[in-house]
Amino acid sequence: MNTVVPLKDKRSINKMKKSLRKGRYGERNVLIFSMGINTAYRISDLRNLKLSDVAIIEENKIVIKNRLSLKEQKTGKYNSVILSDQLREELEIYINKNFTEYVNNDELEHYLFPSGKGIDRPMNRQTLWAILNRAANENGISNIGSHSMRKTFGYFLYKNKVPIEIIQDLLNHSSQRDTLRYIGITQEDKDIAVMSLNL
Repeated sequence: MNTVVPLKDKRSINKMKKSLRKGRYGERNVLIFSMGINTAYRISDLRNLKLSDVAIIEENKIVIKNRLSLKEQKTGKYNSVILSDQLREELEIYINKNFTEYVNNDELEHYLFPSGKGIDRPMNRQTLWAILNRAANENGISNIGSHSMRKTFGYFLYKNKVPIEIIQDLLNHSSQRDTLRYIGITQEDKDIAVMSLNL
């Protein structure tokens, strides 16, 4: 079995988004992917999100929260992640387009990423895995799985010089070593770092 890896460049991310946008549930699929790579929440947490987790209603209008705060299913730990302006905008467009009826009735307890079988059921984990794999295969990207979104989040933070201690905390890992291995820091990455010194 191959190790699931992060996406390591924005070009690959954009190709995935383009493929995920296709089809009847394209908006849902690309948004759950965007949420995964921008918050590092696991699929089990993302697929169970309700509208009320990300939005409130003020004066009959949807207002996207600044933070997503959840008790993680796997760890039982609470985690709070700020939502970027871009992600908040994507959420607002998606909710206004797909959930107007519920927003107008002040009903925010529906699933943000519903199953194709109905609004009262969350998206199936296996379905999401299949959707991600199909998009990856379309683009010649290998070793992609549901953890690739979390790994991509951590990898890009690392590449943006965020201290490993912060990434470790955001991913709720026990050690920095686990975090480095998880986000896919390879010997090649280490070699490039050393070669860039030129002291």
